[in-house]
Amino acid sequence: MFDIDASGVNWLRAAAAAGFAAYALDLRGYGRSGDANWRARAFADGAGPACTGPEAIEDIGAAVDFITYRHGRPTALVGWSWGSTTSARYVAGPVRDKIASLVLYAPIFAERNEAWLAELADREAPGQRRPLGPFRRITAEDMRRRWNAQLPPGGDDWREETVLQELARVSLQDDSTARTVTPPGFCAPNGTLVDLWECFSGRPIYDPGKIDCPTLLVRGTQDPTSTRSDMLALFDRLGTAEKQYLEIGNGTHFIHAERRAHALFSAVHAFLDRHRRTAKTVGHRSRSVTV
Repeated sequence: MFDIDASGVNWLRAAAAAGFAAYALDLRGYGRSGDANWRARAFADGAGPACTGPEAIEDIGAAVDFITYRHGRPTALVGWSWGSTTSARYVAGPVRDKIASLVLYAPIFAERNEAWLAELADREAPGQRRPLGPFRRITAEDMRRRWNAQLPPGGDDWREETVLQELARVSLQDDSTARTVTPPGFCAPNGTLVDLWECFSGRPIYDPGKIDCPTLLVRGTQDPTSTRSDMLALFDRLGTAEKQYLEIGNGTHFIHAERRAHALFSAVHAFLDRHRRTAKTVGHRSRSVTV
């Protein structure tokens, strides 16, 4: 999602060009993470949802520890969508000296979202989440359908077709099992859906008051998953006084891969750059980084 080989929407390259040492993390079970033995265990029939929130937070912690040690400065952490909840939960823990600033992009907090609840509900037990296996498969058409549903009438030019095609191509390519089914579909761990059920039921899964580093919240105005009211509620509850709220027009939940991506990148980089200047050195080197 952050290393799309298409013009103008590669966030890693944009961050590097802005002077950051840029990293993107594949949580366990995503992309190329996890070897064949791990996947065989985690994705086995009868296994529970793979890559739960606590496991994702462990992975974030391991990456931050490595990056902080390597560069000798606190890390700037950017979390998108479900990644906003895992990043926020990580930062709300005892890691203050490791984090220079936090960006929650398309954040999800604790507001009822009837569309998502209908998608996740157990039709045999109203009010309950449906049983989940370890993963679900996502096809190129699934990606197109979800993205297109967020585009308003006349919004076809918000996204370049080549971006969607490239994103689908590499997503299928990174999963060696994707073409063992018809139509081809890559595995997406279901741990995220456990957390999203709680969030979309209006139940907070972390305390924003424990976040005390500079924090930016940002969303696209057309995003039905990260809503304005939910983001404002999160903003009001953040524990830090160094906080900002930003909406970018003509953008969906996937604005980082749309024509308005440059507005998102510029705003996030400016925020991170402003706060990396005050970050204290914690090791033998002095470069700041973005995850």
